Amino acid sequence: MTGFSVIVATLVFVGLLLLSSRFFCFVEMKSVAVRITKSLGLNIVDLDYSFEQIVYFVSLPSNIPTLKNAKQEDLVIKLDYRSLFFPRLTGIKIFIKTEEEDIIISYLPTKDFRLPVLDQILEQGKINRDDYLKISTYKLIHQTTLNEIAEESYKQIRLGRNGKTVSEEA
Repeated sequence: MTGFSVIVATLVFVGLLLLSSRFFCFVEMKSVAVRITKSLGLNIVDLDYSFEQIVYFVSLPSNIPTLKNAKQEDLVIKLDYRSLFFPRLTGIKIFIKTEEEDIIISYLPTKDFRLPVLDQILEQGKINRDDYLKISTYKLIHQTTLNEIAEESYKQIRLGRNGKTVSEEA
């Protein structure tokens, strides 16, 4: 009976570790990002960024019926993590979710998500690369940023990079 108890306790421990690791990683990242930006006199929500680093896997604007008929509510953003025990956010996937299939339309790697103000501060030596990555990752997964990325991705599907629909280009 003791051996069984040890096995169950081990499984419970590993299960709790797996289920809570992303949460605690997020809490640590948020606390570091808020502390550093506050010491620099910055507000994370107000930091500017560019949509240029989003990699699209479909032609824009799209003639694919599923994408053409998609509503903004069909757009889903999923955080892409590597490793279960010590999770590291590698990017965000943006896809259209339908009843039949999920179509990935774009991906934004964490390492390519740049914030010009932080680039300047990094160059001045006021922060290091690890701090930069924590702040930019927290900014990337902030709900406001995710909503803006979803809106931009939907706009790109509809209008493309030049702001014209497929029918206007023909």
